[in-house]
Amino acid sequence: MNPTTQPRVVVLDREQRELLRLLATGLPDTAIARRMSLAPRTLARRISSLYQTLQADNRFQAGAAAERLGLLTGARADERSDPLAV
Repeated sequence: MNPTTQPRVVVLDREQRELLRLLATGLPDTAIARRMSLAPRTLARRISSLYQTLQADNRFQAGAAAERLGLLTGARADERSDPLAV
């Protein structure tokens, strides 16, 4: 098997999962910051870090990762604690 096709295992904490879920719903940064009680600059740093972790360049790619990881349907983002294959 080609190493580039093997899934990576990524561990996201509860806050990262919630951020990913909110990004995927299409909310603007201001609404996400309010919901997560974060300053806009703090949110921007966390989004950047999440993109780096997921190897995503934008919200569309991050949203696709959220869908693959089952964060948009089924179990709530904050109820999952297992590592995720990306």
